[in-house]
Amino acid sequence: MTDAQGMLSSIAEPGRAGASAMRGSIARRRIVRTALGYAGLLTLAIVVVHLGARPDVAALALGTAFPGAGFLAWTMPDGSASGLALALCAGSAALFLAALVLWFATGNVVLPGVVWIGAAVAASALVGPWSAAFAAPPPPPRLAWIPAALLIALASAAGLAARTARRGATRRARLESDARPASLPAEPQPPRREIALDDLRRLRLLLDRALQPVERFDGFEWRDQFQTAAVRYQVNFISYALSAAAHAHLPAFDGYLAAAQRNLVAKQRDPRMWRYWALESLWGHLRAGRDPIARDNIMFSGFLAAQIAFARSGLGIADHDAPGSLRLEHPSGASFNYSLPEIVEVLARQYRAAPYGLLACEPNWIFPLCNLITAGAIRAADAQYATRHWDAIASKFRHHLETDFTSADGRLLAFRSSLTGLGTAAPGGAAAQALACFFLNAIFPDLAARLWSRARRELDGPRARRALWPIDFGNYGFGRALSYAMTAAAAAEMGDVEIAQRMLDLLDAQHPIGLLGGVAHRDRASLLAHAVELIARLAQAGTLRSLVARPRARTGTYPRIASAAYPDVLVAEARADHGVLRAVLHADTDPGIKTLEFAGLVPTCSYVAEAGAAQRFTSDARGVATLRIPVHGRTPLRIVPAA
Repeated sequence: MTDAQGMLSSIAEPGRAGASAMRGSIARRRIVRTALGYAGLLTLAIVVVHLGARPDVAALALGTAFPGAGFLAWTMPDGSASGLALALCAGSAALFLAALVLWFATGNVVLPGVVWIGAAVAASALVGPWSAAFAAPPPPPRLAWIPAALLIALASAAGLAARTARRGATRRARLESDARPASLPAEPQPPRREIALDDLRRLRLLLDRALQPVERFDGFEWRDQFQTAAVRYQVNFISYALSAAAHAHLPAFDGYLAAAQRNLVAKQRDPRMWRYWALESLWGHLRAGRDPIARDNIMFSGFLAAQIAFARSGLGIADHDAPGSLRLEHPSGASFNYSLPEIVEVLARQYRAAPYGLLACEPNWIFPLCNLITAGAIRAADAQYATRHWDAIASKFRHHLETDFTSADGRLLAFRSSLTGLGTAAPGGAAAQALACFFLNAIFPDLAARLWSRARRELDGPRARRALWPIDFGNYGFGRALSYAMTAAAAAEMGDVEIAQRMLDLLDAQHPIGLLGGVAHRDRASLLAHAVELIARLAQAGTLRSLVARPRARTGTYPRIASAAYPDVLVAEARADHGVLRAVLHADTDPGIKTLEFAGLVPTCSYVAEAGAAQRFTSDARGVATLRIPVHGRTPLRIVPAA
């Protein structure tokens, strides 16, 4: 490698100090290729402008060097550029910047190239008539300074990146040498077994939205379907929160919790959730394709697989095990049929072939967080179906996560362009790093501990508030509700009770909660923020890791609450142990006699239900019984076999 290549390769931001970490780095090679290609283009433009006598060729060369620069070849007789030429140059540059934003936001890889090349061609085609109209001379050789200046800027950027990478690697080495040895989080002592009444009221906000008719989306926030405020993410994270609740507190409850999970999957089948992909496939892959699962769309396929797999682990919902049981119907009449195992097989196949080891969330853009969620889905499915997909891809996934998607100073990148190799760790601040820890803990707990140790230093430092971005990506509003919730959720998963409580206290102080009809809501906080907050409040150390790796056994006979009218009865805890069901019920605002159905009992066996007074009953031939239980405030319930 030449010295120039070595300088340019530093932009790749190696994940570990030392050259060894960069062996096999796809990103480094892509960045070197991109930078050297652009440097060659600038060099050619310098030669053409300096030596060429044709105005149209000079305009084309300048235009390919920088968007809109070709218009600067429209010189006046005195050698100066006209106001129109300057305006067209500035307008082209602004239009190109907007195209870059749309490329990032929607995966439209075509638009930036169309704007850049289109401006160059337009300047070249019109320079002849312009020169004739104003008797303008050929472009002066001094215009060659434009690509020359860009070439100098490119070399300076490479040098700055090299110095930044070295400083980052040094700082990371110092932090890791000072840190305590990473250890897996332990369960809090004692573990929280029951959902508090205040949290049940927060949970009602999510349940109200999940339990409404499938075709309705009252209370969801419609902003766009391409980026972080997309409704599908609100549905995903509501489901993740319900899965966490089931796994940590309600393993012996189906009822409205299972109904809500089924509704949420059905909502994801709504074409409004996934028909955006037809556009992204067209302008990102340059091919028509409506199937949102077939390729490079883990922001739908991976998140949906996690939603189904987590609900299956926490509640035993096996609705999408059979081939073709998940049907996506496009308004055009096309339909795409999958099951959870089939989605996971598609994802695993793509991972095995992925050059970066990680998959694009949308055309060209690879987001590590999306991949961590998807990896959790694959590992959860493996645990439930006894498959080995994750084992086949884990080593490659981890290697590229550490080399291509970790910055020199140890932060996880927010995204990287698979086309150019360029990426950054900046967007999202400490909260984005923290949320990555939450999902990373389910697949690589040691990496999660290392990343959390680094993120915690930012949260403990004097700039902690500045490290938490004041933007709610769930609705693009201003406020730190989502940042506090994301950080608290990660802290809870990592067993860091201190940080979790600090973040939740800040959330309460800056976004006070309101109560309407027994439902809690925070003003100026997105629905996504509410869902992530519930994860923070209901999850305990290692909840997601346990949900992924150790699904609840749903075979055999075990007593459970099969039905409870929502919202008349709020179930705060439900656990079965050795044939005994223990639960805690709340009537909240309407106490009285409530009807509950129980399943999983020994058929035609006598039981005693203890809820204040004791009542004896006998299960039917299916092991089912319906009881009327007095529920006044917090009501403990215990169902045991009769002596």
